[in-house]
Amino acid sequence: MSTSTPVLSDTGRQTPGSPSWVLAFVPLGIALNLAIGTLIHALRLPVYLDAIGTIVVTLLAGWRAGVVTGVGSFLLGGVLTNPVLPWFSGTQAAIAIYVAGMSRIGGFRTIWRTILSGIGLGIVAGAVSAPIIAYLFGGVTGAGASMVTAFLLSTGRTLLKSVVLSGLACEPIDKTLQCLLAFWIIKGLPPTLLAKLQKNPTEDRKGQPLSIA
Repeated sequence: MSTSTPVLSDTGRQTPGSPSWVLAFVPLGIALNLAIGTLIHALRLPVYLDAIGTIVVTLLAGWRAGVVTGVGSFLLGGVLTNPVLPWFSGTQAAIAIYVAGMSRIGGFRTIWRTILSGIGLGIVAGAVSAPIIAYLFGGVTGAGASMVTAFLLSTGRTLLKSVVLSGLACEPIDKTLQCLLAFWIIKGLPPTLLAKLQKNPTEDRKGQPLSIA
């Protein structure tokens, strides 16, 4: 049975791309998700901004690290801030998988590609979340988007249709903003760190260039 060994520098220290660095990325991503997401939820804005850490970690370390980041942040957030969050852990997993797939075809290499990837991510996230919002929470989750759903319900639309339309109105904008923020965060990292990540990729990123040039 083969086992993977950490990538070591000349001094014997583990370098970015090795398992220890993945473990460092995950808690940072979780903290980013919770900090911004909790603030936005408290302000009742019609966006979420609660998956920026998931997107950043996925682009840097691959889909598995991204899934752990997203699901972990929502499970922890359910205990600390919002009991609704754990029910949407599947949406976080879908976000990581989608972002990893788009990164493989260069979906985050430029701002315009990132915007298109964000719009697609919004559609995916909205489709995954809609049944949970409609049938488990009756269209109301306490987020700002619930106000959009309530307005659509008042126009005589069905619950599921109102939730779906609300998602189509809010999710693409929200996810595009999150993808752009993740893009700029990674672009702002030190070039030496990005070079080491490129040289020593995680298992999920082997043979794949770092998604953001």
